[in-house]
Amino acid sequence: MRNIDIIREVTSAAAGKWPYVLAGLSIDVPDSSRRHAPCPACGGKDRFRFDDNGRGSFICNQCGAGDGLDLIKRVNNCDTTEAAHLAADVLGIDYRAAEPAPDAASQRQTQLAADRQRHEQERQKKAAEDAEQRRATFSRLYAGMRQRAIQGEAEYLQSKGLTGFNYPLMPDGSLLLELVDESGAVAAAQTITPHGEKRLLTGSAKRGAYHAVNAPESPQSVLIAEGLATALSVHLMRPDALAVAAIDAGNLLPVAEVMRRKYPQAQIIIAADNDHHQNGEANTGREAAEKAALSVAGWVALPPTDYKADWNDHHQQNGLEVATAAFNDSMYQIQGEAVKPRLQAIEGGKTDHPEKDPLKPHIESRKDGVFWVTPKVDKESGEIINAESWLCSPLEVIGTGRDDKDQYLIISWLAFGAGIRTTAAIPLADIGEREGWRTLKAGGVNVTTKNSLRAILADWLQRSGSRELWRVAHATGWQCGAYIMPDGEIIGTPQRPVLFSGRSSAAAGYTVAGTPESWLNSVARLAYGNYAMMTGIAAALAAPLIGVADRDGFGIHFYEQSSAGKTTTQNVASSLYGNPDALRLTWYGTALGLINEAAAHNDGLMPLDEVGQGADPISVSQSAYALFNGVGKLQGAKEGGNRDLKRWRTVAISTGEMDLETFIATAGRKTKAGQLVRLLNIPLSKAVRFHEHQTGKDHADALKDAYQHHHGAAGREWIRWLSDHQQQAIDAVRECEARWRSLIPADYGEQVHRVGARFAILEAALLLGGVVTGWDAQTCRDAIQHTYNAWLKEFGTGNKEHQQIIEQTEAFLNAYGLSRFAPLGYDPRDLPIRDLAGYRKKGNHDGDPIIFYTFPATFEQEIARGFNVRQFAEVLKNAGMLTPPTSGRGYQGRVREGGRQIRVYVLNFMDEESSQPEE
Repeated sequence: MRNIDIIREVTSAAAGKWPYVLAGLSIDVPDSSRRHAPCPACGGKDRFRFDDNGRGSFICNQCGAGDGLDLIKRVNNCDTTEAAHLAADVLGIDYRAAEPAPDAASQRQTQLAADRQRHEQERQKKAAEDAEQRRATFSRLYAGMRQRAIQGEAEYLQSKGLTGFNYPLMPDGSLLLELVDESGAVAAAQTITPHGEKRLLTGSAKRGAYHAVNAPESPQSVLIAEGLATALSVHLMRPDALAVAAIDAGNLLPVAEVMRRKYPQAQIIIAADNDHHQNGEANTGREAAEKAALSVAGWVALPPTDYKADWNDHHQQNGLEVATAAFNDSMYQIQGEAVKPRLQAIEGGKTDHPEKDPLKPHIESRKDGVFWVTPKVDKESGEIINAESWLCSPLEVIGTGRDDKDQYLIISWLAFGAGIRTTAAIPLADIGEREGWRTLKAGGVNVTTKNSLRAILADWLQRSGSRELWRVAHATGWQCGAYIMPDGEIIGTPQRPVLFSGRSSAAAGYTVAGTPESWLNSVARLAYGNYAMMTGIAAALAAPLIGVADRDGFGIHFYEQSSAGKTTTQNVASSLYGNPDALRLTWYGTALGLINEAAAHNDGLMPLDEVGQGADPISVSQSAYALFNGVGKLQGAKEGGNRDLKRWRTVAISTGEMDLETFIATAGRKTKAGQLVRLLNIPLSKAVRFHEHQTGKDHADALKDAYQHHHGAAGREWIRWLSDHQQQAIDAVRECEARWRSLIPADYGEQVHRVGARFAILEAALLLGGVVTGWDAQTCRDAIQHTYNAWLKEFGTGNKEHQQIIEQTEAFLNAYGLSRFAPLGYDPRDLPIRDLAGYRKKGNHDGDPIIFYTFPATFEQEIARGFNVRQFAEVLKNAGMLTPPTSGRGYQGRVREGGRQIRVYVLNFMDEESSQPEE
């Protein structure tokens, strides 16, 4: 049998059976075209997709695309014929048979043709069924989302400088964008989060589908852009034209063809994205736009920039008027195979090929620094002599940055004596100013002291380098799809470059020693079975999880006497992210200092050691409330208005020899219930499982040695896992919250239910964190339940504020019940009382309670101090400690004394049965 016949026969016989054929050759491919997997040929980690389509078709981002035989060739490093032989062996085809007779060969060819036709019909039928199933899935999902959506202005569009456009918004603020096909039916939909993350709804038929931002009756021009923001910007530039969004570059051509069929006489203009690259890589946006324009005899409008930008970027940076002029001037048409741009020169713009004037002064950036070069001609020799003036040490402008308010230059340099390069965001407003030079010099850049040369350097900084847009982040945690560590390290792949401009006093502690596996086999193994340590690790794991699940921050405060293992427990948890000794922070500081640290630990762990060592109870009280409130202090700005509020979410682990409530009470202050549900007081349970060690001391020493040599790697692995499994993490948090809601009795106080949600987060973190700890689910649940029981025993099952109100009232009556309350019917001359608080009356029997008729001023200003008076009185009434008037209105009764009626609050002690402590 000829080689070509073998290849044809194998290809025909394998149609629709390629998963079976590849499995028979031990080539693993994913079972779904929507799932990525490692490439069996090149070993690429997660960018291989097996589409099959009856031909075994595949695509790999590293080694390209092909069909089933191509994949066999690449895996086995052989030619097509040998690949066909391997497939034939699996299919049972005897390719070694002798050449058949002509009649037999003709019959065989007819049979193969019939088989091919049958396989093609089966493939088409299956494709139609799959398409119908996708349409049904999409329709169901889209209908559900549309019902939940409300009309409004999207935060995403506002961040793009586009206001006044109403779109369906989901409860989380995401924009729901519908796409219609040529018939006008909704065929696809896209969601866009406030941060710009874009996702197609499952089952969407994107090809040829588009979103029209306006609806002119008979448009003379049609503008086609990639994204919604670009489409809205070009709509503002050309409001008379029909503007549509094609969603991405790959859909420009199908949408352009749809528009040409719908509007055969209209001028079609592709508003291209300028995907410019300094290193000469392909300009995807321009190439896709030109291909689409060529197919429909259309035009291309390309942003006139030497950096990556779309028309929305150009609109934001230059304003509508300038952007409109640039749009009209940039239009050109593709003719035949050649690209013939018809560009009009923009005054002040760059020429395509400027001729270099050898005598023109210029700046040279070299390895030895940045220099201002002024060429001059020697009168005698005629040679050009370059006079150089030193401007600064070597640096490079690598991009332009933006936060929520200001513009920055992203500058990189290597300071003298430093091992790594420094990358910093310098406010554009500071370039050329004293503040900007101070920032550069403080970072290790040497700068000329001559003002005239500094002005030249400032101009060069603003005009040189890449114009790639960076996100300048002032907080750590999840930013632009990636995670920023407090030392500035980026984990994951951000949607665009991100730079952390904040600063943590513990940044040097985020080091790595060992591997995730070595941490699991040492620290995690020794902590297993010791519930306090496991809870501490749960808090550390929960820190990045609250950002993914969008939950509030909180803290846990372990307290016990000295040498009980508090610091060891905290260090075990901190070792997930770095060197525990270097990461440890202290309560000894101002509330503002702790708030700044919280912003630098957004979505991260804050280890706070020993609340009693030098810390002021009043400052701790203020800090504990602010730390988990998540919003900083409102401050005025020197240029007017207010500074941007700092916002954060953090999980803290605090330690001390006494609980927070007792510590704050040493300053004569009461702890608010809100503080106690933000920072949970948990008595530390000592280690009970020493593993291979004989004593607790040996076990603690082994743990210390373990976390000193193995730290940092496991936490980064955990964050990478969260980045790749965000929906799984969110679902796990919801499941744990539902479980905890069902566990806590309904008659427990609302604060207990609120804290239950905190323990649900800890449980979800510990269960999901099995990928780095290796712990089983039941032990994880036991650890969190044990810690919750310890907290509940201290806090109680009732409402903490109500308990504080009752305790405060009883404390006053115990202290002053006999000294400041006069017996009813007394003569002041016989029994003078200073600061009289009211009257008291004892019943006729020994078991009758003492009634305290309390003056309103005493009740409102002393007994109810720190609380709302009406709330205070209502709690006492419900507790049986305040007798309301018989009328049922208000809380004050009357008592007759000295011939007059006096308004009073009628108080008494709680009866013994009601005052029993909650179990």
